[in-house]
Formats: sequence, structure tokens, C-alpha cells
Amino acid sequence: MTPPSTPKSLSESGKILDKPTVSKKIKSTKKLKDGKKDGEELVTPDFQSMLQIIFWNSLGFFFFTFLIPYATLEIMGSSGIELGFTVSSLTVGGLITAPIVGYLTDKISKKKLILFGSFGRGFSYIIMYFSIIFKSQLGFMFGIFFIGFSVGYFWTPLDALISQKSHKTFRAAAFGQRGGMIGKGNFVGSLISFLIFGLSYQFIPNIAWIVYSPLLIFTFSNFYAGITFFKNTDENLTYDDYIASSNNEKNSAIINNLNEENSKNEVNAKNNRPSKLYLGFLVFMLAFMLTSVNQSLSYPFLQGYLIENFVQHPILIMLVYFPSEMISQLLAPKLGVLADKLNPRITIFITGSLGASITWFLINSPNVWVFGILLIFDMLFAWLGMLILQNFLSRFSKTHRGKIFGVRQWVSLLGGIIGPIIGGYAWVISHKMPFIISIFVELALIPLFIIALYALKPFVAEKV
Repeated sequence: MTPPSTPKSLSESGKILDKPTVSKKIKSTKKLKDGKKDGEELVTPDFQSMLQIIFWNSLGFFFFTFLIPYATLEIMGSSGIELGFTVSSLTVGGLITAPIVGYLTDKISKKKLILFGSFGRGFSYIIMYFSIIFKSQLGFMFGIFFIGFSVGYFWTPLDALISQKSHKTFRAAAFGQRGGMIGKGNFVGSLISFLIFGLSYQFIPNIAWIVYSPLLIFTFSNFYAGITFFKNTDENLTYDDYIASSNNEKNSAIINNLNEENSKNEVNAKNNRPSKLYLGFLVFMLAFMLTSVNQSLSYPFLQGYLIENFVQHPILIMLVYFPSEMISQLLAPKLGVLADKLNPRITIFITGSLGASITWFLINSPNVWVFGILLIFDMLFAWLGMLILQNFLSRFSKTHRGKIFGVRQWVSLLGGIIGPIIGGYAWVISHKMPFIISIFVELALIPLFIIALYALKPFVAEKV
């Protein structure tokens, strides 16, 4: 499964430093807070209100992730192979919409696409709820499929908006803020899930319509998120426009410098060999696909491995998962700030190597506490690597962001179909086999990403 935010209000002063000062401050100062660096505004004033939708949409993430393997294996009594196909149905839905939405993101209202995605996720939770009540594996699988279909309309246009409303040197931090908002919503949603699911499972486990009622709460949170986002977000306000709207000489100098830089980058890109661009982009997309294969062939079976070796009670299982999800997401803004300062190729080498090592130690954990701690570090390294790559993609082109994010989403979803099926068959052979395969795939990804980053560097529109 391939899961993967909010600065406080910015001042209305419109104070922007000239470009040399901006570059100097971004490189030298360590003081960074709420989309500002020493008073320098790095996102548009509506950035906070825009990202509020993520909080409300994220309330159900943890419960949804928990329910996929739990409902399939424990409630429906299905096999590991059926679990693999159920997880794959999520990506099949997204696979259908990703290329369409990538094109539409650059052509039509992003707000309308995001509104559809938010409402679609809400309706999907309703389908999942009634499928669990009536123990319908087919209906449950359809609900999972419809979520994948719907959220394809959500993340691609939202990522494009995040990119166009943030400064290029703050881009990974902006996506880190996105992850932080997921963490906040996930935290509140998890408390709701623990309270309702935990208490009702303990005292009235046979009244399923109450036990799984958090799904209905999260349905309405998605409806609310879509409506408020549509009403409050100005999709036409970009970071460049925000700078240009302040009528002073310093801002005019910034715009002129940005235009000159973009022109130079376009000329340099044309002078580079197209074959290098195509090869680099092909390798990059292949690496993204294998990343999704790697995540989805092992992650759905972590819960089954946990049940088999350590704990069986669903509340204890949730408690093991809870810290890794929450801590990694809540720390995402800090990881984003770090990602903006690190060398991408060196960082990918380190995070990939450590991620593979942690997977090995994870399946050889002596007890559930070590298992949970390792899971936290595994998620932290995964987030750091993702933010590095998201930063690079967002700067690759200013006019074709939607298409690039759409292609990335499509190949990732293709890998998300393949991974769970491979993992399901590997699970039949040995319950450690999905994780062993994951180790080798993660190590193979390191050279692919390094080669792609090196090949595509000359073609980046927003260089830093």
C-alpha cells in the first residue's frame, strides 16, 4: 500500500527580499518556522487554509489501513492470496484514473478534481462499512477499489497546488508540511478509532454496526473537507504571482531573475541530448514502480506476521502500528526541512541501505517491542526518501506538473498491483518470504534512483 503540512498564518506585509538575499538566507540560516525563514515568506498566504483539507481527509487513514488485512483475514476468513488481490484492487482503481487526472490537472480546475476525490473517498467508506456488516468480501473489495479510483482525483492536483504555492527551495519542506497534516489528522482519527472500536469490541463485539461505526464518522469528515476546500482555496494564486503582486523594486527584481533563470534552464535543457532525458525519465519511473512493488509486497503482511509471532488481540495490534504511523507523519515537516538541505543521491543511498537492513532485523525481532521500534525507524527513512524524490519531481517542470505527477502515480499504482500478488504467493511459501524479497528489491532501487537523478539533473526547470 502506498499511503504517501500546515504553516501558521503568514503576515500580510508582503515583505520579500531580493534574490541574492533570499539565496543567502536559505543556505545559511537555521531558523525556519511556519513557512518563513527569518521573516522571508516561502509559501502563499492561503497555504494553511489549503492544507486543512488533508487533516479532515486523513482522519480515517489509520483505521482504513488497519481494516484491510484485519477484515479480510479475520472477519471474512479469506486467504493470504485473497488479501493480495484485495490490496491490489485499491491500486487498480487508481491505475484507471491516474493518467486521466494527470492530464486534467494541467487543463481544468484542480479544486473540482479534489472535491470529487474527497467525496469519492467518503462514499467508499460507506461501501466498506456495509460490506463488513454483511461479511461480503466482494463488496469490501469493491469499496477498496472505489477508494483507489476516487483518490486518484485527489493527490495529483493537490500536489500540483502545493508545488505552485511554495518556493522551490522550500519544496520538500512544503510536502513535509503535507505529511505533518496527515499525521495530525491521523492522530485524531486514531483516537476516535481507539475509543469507539476498542470499547465496543471489548464490551459489545457482536454489535458490528457500532464496532465499525468510525467509518461513518470518517465519511462525513471527507464530505466536510471537500466542501470547505472548494470554498476557501484560490487555485489561481501561485507563489510567483504572490511575489509579483507586491509593487516594489525588490519584488520586480526577483521576478526578472526568476524569468531569466527559467529561460536559461529551458535553453540548457534543449542543448542537452533528448536521449538522456528519455532514458533518465524511464529509469526514474521504473524505480518508482519498483518502490511501490517493494512497499506493497511486504507491508500488507506485516499484520499477519505480527499476529502469528507476537500478539493476536486487535487493540494490541493497533498499538504496535500506531507509533510508527504517527511519529513518522508528525515528524514529516522536520524531515522535509532536512530533505531540502541534503544531497539527493547520497541520501537515497543511505535511506535505501538502512531501510533494507531494518526489514531484515524486523522479521528477526526477539519481541513485539523491538518490532514496533524498528517499524518507526523504517517509516522515518521511507518518508525522508519520499520527500527527497517528491522535491525533485515538483521542480522538474512548472507547466507539466500535473502530467508528471500523474505518470508517477500511474507507474506507482502499477507496482502496487504487482506487489501484493507477489507477496500473497510468497506468503504461501513462507511467511518471511515477502520481506526477504522486499530487501533485495530495496537494494536494487538504490542504483536506479541515483542513475535517474544524475541523468535528469540538467533538465530540471527549477534548479536550486
